[in-house]
Amino acid sequence: MATTPHPDALLIAYLRGELAENDRRSVADHLAACSECARAAEDFGRILSDLGSSLPEAPPVHWGAYRAELREKLEARRRPLGWQWLRRPVPLALAAAAAGVLLILSVQSWISGPRVNGDLASLEERVAASRLDLLRQYAVIERLDLWEDLDVVRRLDELYPSRKG
Repeated sequence: MATTPHPDALLIAYLRGELAENDRRSVADHLAACSECARAAEDFGRILSDLGSSLPEAPPVHWGAYRAELREKLEARRRPLGWQWLRRPVPLALAAAAAGVLLILSVQSWISGPRVNGDLASLEERVAASRLDLLRQYAVIERLDLWEDLDVVRRLDELYPSRKG
């Protein structure tokens, strides 16, 4: 029995001649010293021989036809079909356009300065206040529970007729 580890994983590759020179020599030396691995190699050799004889022969390769088909496929890839050439730069153009829009918006917001973002309700309140002259009649509005009622707001002057002026 040899002191080197058994080359179980390398036996089939050894029998098929697929090992590098150093590995082939190492396995051959081990097989000469180890009768167990030599028997395993003989068994594998018989199995490979039986498998090889049971397979049908591979069909012959027609290299001329293969090369012609390969050339045809390569030429088909090189020539653009219709508008296919346009598809390649489209994603790049879209990305550049998006970057341009973002740049324009950021420069525009930087130039115009910070904006006061008010909600729609406060805008409506400001518009209503400017139309109804609420500051002069603030005491009346302060006492009303439902000052949003447009009929009441429209008739504010009628509530205190003596204050008309």
